[in-house]
Amino acid sequence: MKRKTSFLSTFLITAFLCILLLASSVLGKLKFLSFLEKPTIAIQSFSYNLFQKLPFVSVDLKIKDLHDENLSLLKKIVDSERLKRENQALSDQFYTSYPPSYKLLKADVIGAPGFMPGVSEPSSLILNKGLKDNLKVGLAVVIKNNLVGTIVSVSENLAKVNTVNDSSWSFTAKAENGAEGIVKGGASLTLENVLLSENIKVSELILTKGDVDFEGIGIPQDLIVGKITGIEKNPSDLFQKAKIESFVDFPRLSTVFVYINTK
Repeated sequence: MKRKTSFLSTFLITAFLCILLLASSVLGKLKFLSFLEKPTIAIQSFSYNLFQKLPFVSVDLKIKDLHDENLSLLKKIVDSERLKRENQALSDQFYTSYPPSYKLLKADVIGAPGFMPGVSEPSSLILNKGLKDNLKVGLAVVIKNNLVGTIVSVSENLAKVNTVNDSSWSFTAKAENGAEGIVKGGASLTLENVLLSENIKVSELILTKGDVDFEGIGIPQDLIVGKITGIEKNPSDLFQKAKIESFVDFPRLSTVFVYINTK
């Protein structure tokens, strides 16, 4: 037992001196002993490897290896779930006849500024595509044939999308029976400025009327905005108003598609 203790003490002192010499050499304090640098490095390497094999160190290293292995497995699980969601989104979009898939660019949602889970719906999203992918301000963003929002700013690698939940957003839309109005964004979507004479109904779908310019930028027609869940109609008013509910699960969006029209 005494011999083991003596060996360990000698080993630790030797290792400390080697490290001290190496550090001094790196700092330029032992230029006159530079010929000893290589042997010192060799001794340090040997000492470090031997030190790792000591029982009280190897146990810690095994725990560290297990921890690293667990982190690696968790990463694989997360990556697998992400790929599963992306593949499902691609599959769903591929089987959606409108808008046609050849006009769509897949993008991942990597952020939702100001979003508070359980408190509000995301009013903006950050996508991992940008100018290098030919994205432009005004392009529509969809999931299947449902409108998500439009791009409001673009950098080289990123794009910001304002969703239909953004209170500053408005666009022309129509009901299935052809009644036209203006959709106002916000926590509660509404279809406003609908003539009182129009016969809109609860559960009726609201579609985009279309607002694409000569450059092919804008919201294409016949995308689904949502369905009517309630109607405010006063005989003394000129217009009626409807409450709309989107089919998009905004908090869970991980993949969306940018509508890149071709003239």
